Amino acid sequence: MRISENPLENYFYSNKNNVIHKWVHYLEIYHKHFQRFVGTECVILEIGISKGGSLQMWKNYFGEKAKIYGLDIDPICKKLTEKNIKIFIGSQSDRKLLKELKTKIPKIDILIDDGGHRMDQQIVSFEELFDHINEDGLYLCEDLHTSYWDEYGGGLKNPSSFIEYGKTLIDKLNAWHIRNNEGFADDLTKNINSLHFYDSILVVEKKERIKPWHEMRGGIINSMINPNEYSIEHLKLKLLGLLGEVEVTSDQDGFDELALRTISNDTYEGKIWPKNGETMIGYKRLTNVEFCVKKIIENKIEGDLIETGVWRGGTCIFMSVLLKYYNDNEKIVWAADSFEGLPKPNSIDYPEDSGDNLYTAKELSISLDEVQNNFRKYDVYDNQVRFIKGFFKDTLPLTQIDKLSLLRLDGDMYESTIDALFYLYPKLSLGGYCIVDDWGAIPACKKAVEDYRKVNAIQEEIMIIDWTGIYWKKTQNIPEISRLEFDQIISID
Repeated sequence: MRISENPLENYFYSNKNNVIHKWVHYLEIYHKHFQRFVGTECVILEIGISKGGSLQMWKNYFGEKAKIYGLDIDPICKKLTEKNIKIFIGSQSDRKLLKELKTKIPKIDILIDDGGHRMDQQIVSFEELFDHINEDGLYLCEDLHTSYWDEYGGGLKNPSSFIEYGKTLIDKLNAWHIRNNEGFADDLTKNINSLHFYDSILVVEKKERIKPWHEMRGGIINSMINPNEYSIEHLKLKLLGLLGEVEVTSDQDGFDELALRTISNDTYEGKIWPKNGETMIGYKRLTNVEFCVKKIIENKIEGDLIETGVWRGGTCIFMSVLLKYYNDNEKIVWAADSFEGLPKPNSIDYPEDSGDNLYTAKELSISLDEVQNNFRKYDVYDNQVRFIKGFFKDTLPLTQIDKLSLLRLDGDMYESTIDALFYLYPKLSLGGYCIVDDWGAIPACKKAVEDYRKVNAIQEEIMIIDWTGIYWKKTQNIPEISRLEFDQIISID
C-alpha cells in the first residue's frame, strides 16, 4: 500500500468504500489548505456528490467533530446520508435554493464546488454562498479546466467563464490601489484575503480586511518636502508634539510621505494623550482631515467645518490653517466642547455609557481660555473661528450653523456621539465628509454611529483611517425626524 504524509492520499489509494473520482494532484492542494481544520468542529459543504466517496473521505479526514453537508441535483444522492453527513437536493444554479440552504446549515468553514462545472453554476454558487463562509474559511472551486471548454459555456478568454470571473477577483483584492476608480472596492475587497490559482482549482481565502497602509520603521529621519508642502507637514508634527523627534527639511526632490511613517511611538499612532502638542489624534487622522478639507475646497462643497470634542484645539487649529492655505475666507471652523471635560454617564437613557469614567480624567478638562490661547499661538484666532461651550445635549440643538461641509466627531461616548449626529448630520452638505474619531477604540461610540446610520438608512461606505478612525462621504440626504421619534425607534431596536 502506498504510504504518504498526506492522509488524503492514503485514504484515496486504499479506498474500499464509495467511489471517489478526483484528479490526483487535487489531494495535495486539499491537504495544504484543509489540514488546519482537522480535529475541529468545522462545517464542510461539498457541491456535487456523485457516488458519495468524497463525503466519506472528508468525514475520515476532518474527524468526528466535523459536520459534513452535501448538495446535489440527483435525488438518489439522498440515500448517502449517514452520521455527520447530511444531504440536500437541488441545483447549484438556483439562487433561491441557495439562499434557503444558508438558513438550514451553519456558516461554512470549507466549501468545495465539485458540481456541474458549468460557468453559470460556478459563478452563481460563489455569488450566493461566499457570504456564508466563516471568517478564515475557504472557498474551493475545482475542475476549472471546463472554463476552456465550449460545451460547458467556457472557451479561452471567454468573459463568461469562471476562470475570467476569477481573474476579476484579483482586481477586487487590489481594489484599494486602483486609481481614479472610486467605489470599485466592495464587500469582496474587504473579505478576500488571498487567491490561490492551481491547475483546475481556485482557492479563495476569506478574512476581513481593512484598507492597507505602508510604513517604514527606524530612527530619526530627514523628510524631504517641497516648499509648498513644508508648512503643512511641519504643522502636523508640531500639533502632535513630534517636531523634536523628526527633522523636516526642504528639498527640490519633493515630499517623502513614507519617510514620516517611520515614527512608531503612541503619539504618532494617536493612542495616548501627549504631554506636548495640541492634538491627540495622530498623524494618519490629521492627514485624513487634510484630505477631506482639500476635497471640500476642490469640489466647492458648501458649509462650515466643525469638531465636536476638541481637547486642546489642535485639530480645529489645523482646519483653520488649511482654510488659509487654500485661500478660503468664507468657511467657519466651529469648536464645540464643554471645555470642562466629559459629562457623567446618563446610564438610564444611554446604557451603552454605563461604567464610563472618562469624566474623571482631568487631562481631558481643557478650559476655553487655554484652547483660545492655542489658537492665538498659531495665529488663527480670528473671525473664521467660533466656539460652542457646553455639553452637546444643551448646545447643539440651539446652534446657528446653517450648513456643514465637514463634521468631525470626537465625543467618545454614546450620548455625545448620537447628539452630534442627530443635530448636525442633517446640516452636512452632499459631498461633505463625516469623520468619527473613536469608532475602533470605544464600542459605545461605534454603537451610536451604527444606530444612527440604521435609523436613517445611511448606505455610504465606511472608510477606515487607522486603528480607530473612520469616515464617509455623504451622498444622500436623510428624511427629517423629531428627536422624540428618533429615540423611540432606537429604544425599540
